[in-house]
Amino acid sequence: MRICDRSIASSAAWANADPTLWHFWSETDLFAKYRKNSNDLVTLRADIASLERQRDALHRLQDLRAKVRGLKEENARLVGEIETNVEAQSAADDSLFSRIRLYFNEIVEEVIDAKALLSVRVNQEGHLDFSAELLNAAGNATSADRGFSYKKLLCIAFDLAILRAHLSEEFPRFAYHDGVFESLDDRKKENLLEVIRRYNALGLQSIITLIDSDLPKTSDGEMVFDPGEVVCILHDEGDDGRLFRMPPW
Repeated sequence: MRICDRSIASSAAWANADPTLWHFWSETDLFAKYRKNSNDLVTLRADIASLERQRDALHRLQDLRAKVRGLKEENARLVGEIETNVEAQSAADDSLFSRIRLYFNEIVEEVIDAKALLSVRVNQEGHLDFSAELLNAAGNATSADRGFSYKKLLCIAFDLAILRAHLSEEFPRFAYHDGVFESLDDRKKENLLEVIRRYNALGLQSIITLIDSDLPKTSDGEMVFDPGEVVCILHDEGDDGRLFRMPPW
């Protein structure tokens, strides 16, 4: 009986309620409104998080730019020190570079009877660029070093000069050159071979390859190499003429 009374009382309360409030509760979908507000809240929080990340990224970018500026200034300082050191090494008679330059000129002069000048400069990236020039009797640079044969000779001389300058240190003791006699006349080929033999006597091994047509022609028709100097002769007459002496597959 009491339950019935409360139900009647409750019904009466709703009946006597404010019509506007009754309209709101009856016409508005509360769950839809709640979902919309929740979605808006999530969107706002995501926007805030995105803006905070952008702010952090901006601070990080500013820090990186400052570091880049610092590194550029440090590189500029180091390049200046390198240039000063290169000038000092070039001027000092007992420097490593001076020894390399001396050996380089000796090799070139012995092979082709012309002096050569080895120089070095610091490029825009802060690296060392080596260049070589052939000189005439007056000591002026010529264009002979631009040809293929002499350019290869300058490369060989540079390699051997570096190896010899490091003989007293832990440094490689060998060099490999392909087509070592290409485009040179017979006399210059023989001169270069004598240089290679002399450097071998110093403890530097030269590994060279060439084709038979590049061999210098001797007056007696004998081979310019001693039997012990020839490690391998390649040909197409059998498996023995292949590099690893094995049949093809």
